[in-house]
Amino acid sequence: MNMQKRWIVVAMASALLGVSAGANADLVQNGELDIGAQGFGNAHRLLTISSQGSNTFESGAIGISAGTIVALTPGISDGLVFSGNGVTNAGGDTVSPLTDDLKFGIPTLGVLNWTSGADVNLLFNATEPGGDGLAITDVTLKFYNGNTVIAAIDGNFAYASTIPGNGSAGFLISVDAAQQTFLDATVFNQVGFSGFRIALESTITGVAGGPESFSAVSAIPEPEVYAMLAAGLGIMGWVARRRKQQVA
Repeated sequence: MNMQKRWIVVAMASALLGVSAGANADLVQNGELDIGAQGFGNAHRLLTISSQGSNTFESGAIGISAGTIVALTPGISDGLVFSGNGVTNAGGDTVSPLTDDLKFGIPTLGVLNWTSGADVNLLFNATEPGGDGLAITDVTLKFYNGNTVIAAIDGNFAYASTIPGNGSAGFLISVDAAQQTFLDATVFNQVGFSGFRIALESTITGVAGGPESFSAVSAIPEPEVYAMLAAGLGIMGWVARRRKQQVA
């Protein structure tokens, strides 16, 4: 099973098991996804940052210029972010090289199968000694039409623990109702939105290691679709058993 399909199945399982959402705050934490193969260099990332020297904070920002990835110092002004949280990311701790597709990416909405604000999901991974906690003081998701930012949303929250860490699990980040409405009006109602791209920036405090990274999660099917898939698999299993009995 490829990584995209695994994300879909595990995310749906988390929802069915009642994974608790984070506080009401724009981009919100929405449970944990226990997925393997998320180690550094294994999965495509929107952003990878790492603290420099003995710093206990790290900040990185990625943008799009002339259709390619560029590092920003600083990132987008908080005043340009919908319902901003007061933080403008300084940047400077973005891991190089920017041309490495396994460290960075600027995917289109069409590739991600994002067709509304409800589809927007990020996956956060941390590499902290002992699975220590940290605080995401800001994570800002930007939507680009060409080289121009047409919408930006952000959020902030803390993790008491990052166990299991990078390589074995990730933390799901979703969008609250107000920002879904904003994105539907400014992004997903536009002609040609499937060709729009996304880029990310973040500042994280209380770190003692790294790198930390964010990925984009492809759209998750509605519960009724998942139920239909499960029913289909059940029917296939029943047919297989009947055939075995007839042969016997």
